[in-house]
Amino acid sequence: MGTFCKIYGENIRNQILEYMLENQDLDFAVGDMAKELNISRPKAYEIIKTFENEGYINKSRVIGKTQLYILNKENNIVKLFLRDFKECLKLIIRTYSKKQPILTKKNVICELS
Repeated sequence: MGTFCKIYGENIRNQILEYMLENQDLDFAVGDMAKELNISRPKAYEIIKTFENEGYINKSRVIGKTQLYILNKENNIVKLFLRDFKECLKLIIRTYSKKQPILTKKNVICELS
């Protein structure tokens, strides 16, 4: 689980939301997402149906018998999720960069801040 789930709660709904935010420009199949997140397909479909009803996602296209979905970036709540997700990424960068020493041209070790 990523920082988004650590901040907002480590539950299946937030795992799926974080997955969608991470892949915001890609459409996805529910089965593939469930497998990647290691959650049951029925639970994944249940949450996806809820997200679709709330307007967080839209059906994008069908490939064979597989329905694909994409994040609805026009939804105002999704816009808030995206803003918060970006802030989580910034937090990770700040935290990670403070822990990583770097070498300067003179081989002097210093910390990024």
